[in-house]
Amino acid sequence: MSGPTDPETSDAPVHLVPYLLSRAIGSFNREWMTHLREHGVTVGRWQTLAVLSEYDGARLGQIADMSATKQAVMSRVVDQMERDGLVERRSVAGDGRAVEVWLTPRGRRTFEELLPEANGLVGSALRGLDPATTLVLIDALATIIGNLATEAAVPDEIRR
Repeated sequence: MSGPTDPETSDAPVHLVPYLLSRAIGSFNREWMTHLREHGVTVGRWQTLAVLSEYDGARLGQIADMSATKQAVMSRVVDQMERDGLVERRSVAGDGRAVEVWLTPRGRRTFEELLPEANGLVGSALRGLDPATTLVLIDALATIIGNLATEAAVPDEIRR
């Protein structure tokens, strides 16, 4: 199938997309880590707080998928967060093996305290983009993730 994003027919340097995505997220995470360190929070913890702020009660695998983290790594992050009183695990009624992860009041407060800084950093990163372009960017990123995912890793609520 040919189209504007087909590498065979496009004049756009599509080969740069993975590099640019990696560079953008790397730059963002480096800047964000500086803010998070001041609060004793890691990027993994922030991602977990952010996912649970929208999808409280998600299962470990879902949190790992939404934060692009291996499940074993996410399990360790959740273990530490549970130890520190930020989240709690709850068994799923009727499924003895399934466990959901929920924010505690302390976890929600931590997220809400950091959210203005996160929004400020995102605002700085998106400076110069008009709102319509920002929506196109969000949809494009969700589409890329969906195209590459083996499972539905992008909740429908993110797509517009």
